Amino acid sequence: MIYNPSVLQQLPYILLYPLRGHALPLIIIFSFILWITLGNILGLPAFVIIMAATLKYAYGVLEHTILGCATPPILTFDMWNQANLRPVKQLFYLLFIFGIFQILQTKVGNIPAYLFLAMGIFFIPASAVVIANQNNLLAALNPLRLFILVKQIGMTYIFISLLFGLVVLLSFPLFPWIPLIGKLIPQLGWTVNSRFLLLLLVMLDMYLLLMVLHLLGFVVYHRRKFLGFEAVFSPEREEEAQQQAQDKQFEEFLDEIYWLTKQQEKQQEAVKTLLAKLPQFEDDLDIHQRLFERVSVWETKRIALVHGQHYLSLLLRKKKLTKALAIYQACLTLNAQFEPKNSYQILPLAKQANREKQYSLALSLLQDFPSRHPNHSDTIEVKLLTAKLLGERFERFKEAKAIMAQLLKNKEHRLYPDIKKYAQFLVKYSKAIGSPKAEALDSKKTGK
Repeated sequence: MIYNPSVLQQLPYILLYPLRGHALPLIIIFSFILWITLGNILGLPAFVIIMAATLKYAYGVLEHTILGCATPPILTFDMWNQANLRPVKQLFYLLFIFGIFQILQTKVGNIPAYLFLAMGIFFIPASAVVIANQNNLLAALNPLRLFILVKQIGMTYIFISLLFGLVVLLSFPLFPWIPLIGKLIPQLGWTVNSRFLLLLLVMLDMYLLLMVLHLLGFVVYHRRKFLGFEAVFSPEREEEAQQQAQDKQFEEFLDEIYWLTKQQEKQQEAVKTLLAKLPQFEDDLDIHQRLFERVSVWETKRIALVHGQHYLSLLLRKKKLTKALAIYQACLTLNAQFEPKNSYQILPLAKQANREKQYSLALSLLQDFPSRHPNHSDTIEVKLLTAKLLGERFERFKEAKAIMAQLLKNKEHRLYPDIKKYAQFLVKYSKAIGSPKAEALDSKKTGK
């Protein structure tokens, strides 16, 4: 998979691409066959066959890379299926360019002819992309369509085009060795007389062709949204596949638990199965939210309450206090006797309820905490928060002062400075509100 969008970071892999997998034996075998037929009667048919086969594999490289693959495609007979005419259309594009070049050179002159040839070579990569995408030779010959595509690819296209030009230029010394072809293709004044150097040149040319098409495919892959390509391997597709697999696993998990809950004698087994499989969802809050929403509407509320405790613990561990309080309230709706999984979760929930101005809920969480959890490390802080709620929010000053009197005995506790300070504040605050009125209100509430 070629998820890294940087050409520079990917360049070493791009350069080594033709030397990996099935690409290397293709370069060696095809170069050798073409080389031994050069200069004899088999030269033309061998050239046509090898060029067609090489271009078809090269298009396989281009398509394979556009789909997101970072390794060369496997050589198969299907790759050279007669129905795959896109490389042939690319060859027609080249012949068209060279044909117009010859006409312009004869009728107009060398300068316009070579300008046209340079432009045609410049658009070779763009034409390859158009043919690969649309399988349309006429579209590949449309200069406006090619210009728009070049603009979409950007500056990298110039580098790719120069490399394509090098591939074409390195092909020229081969043409004089091939009957008929040498008369049709223009020569640039340079030839290779050594057959060994000619073999190396053929190998280098094939190497460059596969490497450049892989580079082109790499660039197109990372611009696939603008060019209309669909990739088989891409981060978004991989994420989609993972999400689909996760959804399937989630639904299978829910089905299993649900059918257990429908059988009265398997309620405990349903709970055990739930607790055994919850770790597979790890700490994914989205999945736990979906799970809680689904199980909370079942007729059997036990599964929702058990999962609610687990989800509540997870939210508190991740400091998602607002959501944790909402889940706690949802569980209270399902069962008024619901309690958090452990006593250390009560104080954070009460503090959050106080912050959200749900004072009655906060006080109900703290109610009877010392008697329910004796010798608990949170007891002092729970009592202090209880006193604050009773005094400031409910004006039950008598109860608040009684709690503060108990707290003032804990002079060694880390919260003692806060306790002493609040005790003083409570006295002043109760007087400001009106002590007689407050005492009467306390008496009425306590029934004394």
